[in-house]
Amino acid sequence: MNFSYNSGFKIQNISFKLEEKVICGLTGNNGSGKTTLLRLLVGLLKPQTGKVKIFNNTLTRDKQELWEIRKSIGFLFQNPDNQLFAPTIEEDISFGARNLKLDEKEVKRRVDWALEAVQLSEFKNYSPFNLSWGQRKRAALAGLLAMKPRLLILDEPFANLDFKSIYNHLKILENLRKENGITILFTSHNLFFIEHWAKKMLMLENGRIIFGGAPRKGLGNSNVKQLLGSYDDILLLIKKYY
Repeated sequence: MNFSYNSGFKIQNISFKLEEKVICGLTGNNGSGKTTLLRLLVGLLKPQTGKVKIFNNTLTRDKQELWEIRKSIGFLFQNPDNQLFAPTIEEDISFGARNLKLDEKEVKRRVDWALEAVQLSEFKNYSPFNLSWGQRKRAALAGLLAMKPRLLILDEPFANLDFKSIYNHLKILENLRKENGITILFTSHNLFFIEHWAKKMLMLENGRIIFGGAPRKGLGNSNVKQLLGSYDDILLLIKKYY
């Protein structure tokens, strides 16, 4: 798969397969192409050559076909304010489920389940914009969960969260993965999540995948370490000055 912007940045010769029910961490330095790749995977951008297949269905520009495929994908933006828009959390979460043409009884059942899954049931009548950043992240996630996706694509899901919020997010996502068999692809600059949560690692640099495989192996790769740096380098620097 290939894609290029008018600015000249290119996604080049991207090819990978993601197994179902696996957690895959996508990493790379700023400007390496991570968010662009995610947008290609959900059909927000169209590859100029090559194709994207989701659960054996090829993404197309046909609106009806694209909608059918998107039903199985939940895409969480890095900034939850790009997804939240309704007057209350409950209305926001119900929007996607209603677009599936479900009856109101099923919509309510899914919304209640999603609110409970992200621990926001007591806030259902709140405005999204009266919640904390971490709560808004969870509200945006709940909107995806109400559509019962098989694949969650998360752009920097732990960015700007405190430790307690990170713990809550990880617990929610792990419960969902184990109970509902959801596949997760997430981006992160934080190598802790790549090493300790992901089962597979993809490393992007200048629009190319330069590593794909087990995180421990990737983070031990000399080329990857040179590009990303490592915890050891930071520890050595701290010891040097303190």
